[in-house]
This record gives sequence, C-alpha cells and structure tokens, in this order.
Amino acid sequence: MRRLLAVVSITVFADAMLFSAIVPLVPVLSDTYGLSKLGAGLLVAAYGAGALIAGIPSGMFASRIGPKSTVVVGLAVLAVSTLAFSLGESTVMLGAARFAQGVASAITWCGALAWLTLATPRDQRGKAVGTIFSIAVLGFIVGPAIGALAELTSLRATFLTIAGLTVLVAAFAASSPAGQAEEQPPDALRRILGDRGFFAALWLVLVPAFFLGVLDLLVPLSLDDASWSTIAIAATFIVAGLSEVILAPLIGSFSDRRGRLVPVRAGLLLLGITGLAFAALDGPYAIATLVIVASIAASLIFSPSAALISDRGESAEIPQTLAFGFMNTAWAGGVMLGPFLGGATADALGNAAPYMVGAAVALITLTSLRTANATGAPAPTAE
Repeated sequence: MRRLLAVVSITVFADAMLFSAIVPLVPVLSDTYGLSKLGAGLLVAAYGAGALIAGIPSGMFASRIGPKSTVVVGLAVLAVSTLAFSLGESTVMLGAARFAQGVASAITWCGALAWLTLATPRDQRGKAVGTIFSIAVLGFIVGPAIGALAELTSLRATFLTIAGLTVLVAAFAASSPAGQAEEQPPDALRRILGDRGFFAALWLVLVPAFFLGVLDLLVPLSLDDASWSTIAIAATFIVAGLSEVILAPLIGSFSDRRGRLVPVRAGLLLLGITGLAFAALDGPYAIATLVIVASIAASLIFSPSAALISDRGESAEIPQTLAFGFMNTAWAGGVMLGPFLGGATADALGNAAPYMVGAAVALITLTSLRTANATGAPAPTAE
C-alpha cells in the first residue's frame, strides 16, 4: 500500500505541476505572441480540452488494460507532450502540446485514482482521495515556481528536464505491483448514463474547476497589469495552494464521518461569495487574498465530490476506472470552459463579468442540492 500510495502521489504531482506551470507564463506568452485575453484563454484551455476529449475514452481504455498499465501509458504520453512543449516555437505548437498534456492527464488520473480506491475501504475513501488531492495541489503549487524558473532561465531546458523526470516516474510505476483487477460489465455505460445522482456528483467537480480556470487566466493578467513580477504572481498561487495541501486530507476524512455534502455545501457558498468579491474589487492585494479564499472553497468541494463519484460508481457496480474517466471529463470541461469563456467574456464585458458568472453557478448549484443521509454515501441529485 505504501508503494502504491507513492506511485499514485508522484503521478498526480507531476501532472498537476505541468498543468499549473503555465500560469505565471501567461503574461510572457501573451506579450511574445501578441495574444488577446481570448487568445491566451485558448492556450490555457488547450490542456482542459485534451482532458475533456480523452476523459471517458481513457476510462473505457483503463477498464480493459488495468489501472497500472493505464498510468504507465499516461506518463509516457505526458513525457512526449512535455518534450514537444519545450521545443514549441509558435502558439499552434504550444497549444497542441498543451492539448496532448491534457490527454495524458485524463489517462493518468483515471488510472491512478482507480488504482488507489480499489485498494481502499469505502469508509476511508474520502481521506485517501483527499490525500491524493493534497499531493496534486502540492504539484499545482510547484508548477508556477517551475514556470517562473523557465521564464528566468530557459523554457526549453526546464521542460526538457521535466520530460526526462516523467520517464523515470513511468519506469517506477511499471515496476510496481498491479493491484486489484476490474471487470467492465457490458452494460456499464448504460448504468452510468441512467444514474442521475452520478451526473450530479460530476457537476460538483465541474463547478470549482470552472471557477479556478477563470482565475488561472485573469488573475495573472490582472497582477501583471499592476506591475507584479512573474515571481510575485507565482508566489500568490503557491500561498493559495498551501491551504489546499493542508486541508484536503482533513476535509476528505471529515466527509467520511459526516457525509460528502456537508463540506461541499460550505465550499459552494464560499465560492459564490468569493466570486462576487472578485467582481467588486480590483486591487492587486485584494485579488491575491481572494485567490487564497477561492482555493479553500475549491478544496471543500473537490475531495468529497471525488469520493462521492467513487461511492456512486461502486454502488452501481461500474468500474472505478470508468467512473473516474467521467470525473476527468467533468473536471476538464471546467478548466477548459473557465479560461475560454472567461477570456471571451472579459474581452467583451470586463473582468468582473466572468467572476459574476462563476459566483452565480456556485450559488445556483448550492440551492439545487437535496439533503443526503448522514453518511453521505448516496450521491446528490439536482432538483
């Protein structure tokens, strides 16, 4: 179990690090290639687009070859796509590489989470998933620092090094025990598509992913306009992520005892209030503070919702790989739509508009949740 936890932790750390490494590079790439907010949003969203398209197919693929093999394949794709990003010399090449990294992300997360949850009792699943999310957030924290390092030294050398390290992680995963196998029932897709509660749980993943996608685009640009350096922008996201590293396992464990929806409701309320505050305030220090609050709100939602998806998949007797494939699609839809719609809306109506949209989505979702039982085992359903 310790080796498995190490493999899964390193895998999600590497993936999250590469996802967030672009955050402090957004102003640099925008200036270098003359990108509008919409253009920068498309570049940031390319990662989410790859994960969105690959989410469900990766779940079906993983259920056939097993979680371990899925992780190894995903890490191999991640290494190649990172190599391509390091060599990119145009927005098309960089966007294509980010898209491929998103595909790799869908594959690795699907295999890694299934690999872990299959080895974890249901009443400890929230804590296990929360721990992995905290490791992923740690990767998200390191990512902006890597981006800042690349800007200060060499983008090519930095990402070449990461590609090589990813190959080593793939070798480590390949040498690990395979773990519990799964069978995919012939009617697995029909069961999922007919489960309204399962899709409600997926929505709970999409909402904070959308909000954070807006932040990943607009916050660096706003802080850059306020003359903050790349290092200062990276530091803002590092501090925000530290709160999630600490809170995610605790929130997951709390959801094991008190129910999945208790922290989710608190997170949705906080996310809605934070979105309204973003729309009202434009000072750089206020923005930096709100990034931290938004990270806490997202942490209250992500870990319990992922555990809820796993619970629902187990109850419906569908493979965990397929359940997490759908979860990847929901997450990717959020991180893709956030920068894309956020950039387009900000160009047309100003920066306050996308934050207000994010706040409205969070608060409407909060009001739509029905009461679950004390254990939180059933998925929520939208009224």
